[in-house]
Amino acid sequence: MRRAFLFVASVSLACAGSGAVVGSNSPVVTKTVTVGQDFDLAPGQTAVVDGGALSVSFVKVAEDSRCQTGVQCVWAGNGAVVATVNTPGTGKFDATLNTTLTPKTVKAGPYDITLVGLRPYPKQGSKIPPATYVATLHIIRQ
Repeated sequence: MRRAFLFVASVSLACAGSGAVVGSNSPVVTKTVTVGQDFDLAPGQTAVVDGGALSVSFVKVAEDSRCQTGVQCVWAGNGAVVATVNTPGTGKFDATLNTTLTPKTVKAGPYDITLVGLRPYPKQGSKIPPATYVATLHIIRQ
């Protein structure tokens, strides 16, 4: 019994030290990114810039009405990404950024956060699993 407890405790500590959430299937991932360069985030990932002065977390895709490949559409459609933004100056808030509609950019203190793209692109006859989305973002400091 004691060995089983020690094993479970060791595994829990190893997971906690690796950034994984105990009891979760996906690890918590935080990336350090550079202002002025495009970067990718998947749902659940967070980007930090300027030593933590700004963090952006990809929460979910709220809408994906982009025209599917192989289909002729009247308009391109829109992908809407929900992100949680946190800066000491503006605090924590949720923002929806769009691929086609406005807003494509949100302001957070001295930073502008822009949605550059959303992958994968929809294909005719298939549904995109939410966990496979990747948002490409760009942050500049004014």
